[in-house]
Amino acid sequence: MDQATLAPRLIRTFVQRIAATPEQVFPLLCPEMEKRWLSGWDYRMIYSRTGVAERGAVFETSSANGKTVWVVTEYDPARRIGFVRWQPDGLVVQLEISLGQHHNHETAVSISYTYTAIDERGAPVLSAMDDKGWLETMAHWEGSMNAWFAKQDSPQSSSSSPHR
Repeated sequence: MDQATLAPRLIRTFVQRIAATPEQVFPLLCPEMEKRWLSGWDYRMIYSRTGVAERGAVFETSSANGKTVWVVTEYDPARRIGFVRWQPDGLVVQLEISLGQHHNHETAVSISYTYTAIDERGAPVLSAMDDKGWLETMAHWEGSMNAWFAKQDSPQSSSSSPHR
């Protein structure tokens, strides 16, 4: 048997605490719903039977580096969702998100990113990733989702919010 090929890889994990139940949080982990709570998020759906996240859905996002193609690889409502994305900077990223119930109707959102360099462009991108940027991104995501839920619970919000 041939020797294993090991490209450069980086794995990062984070646990967010969201002030809502897993049943309320899970629908927001969809490219369409993400536009409601994450400022600046945009995407183009390429394939989805339902128009939202589902196993096998394909969508793309754009950045200054180019287009990133995403595939929903796992879809277990209120429990887990997974994605794989191919980035123009030479990385393939596996994203796994698991939801767990906390007391007081809060959710622990366990997030794992596995970055793999697939060509000569990817290795320096991995080397440049630092903990500070990672933690800022995770804190921004957590803060944005919690702020969205807080706004839904405010007296000014409509009783037709999706998590009621």
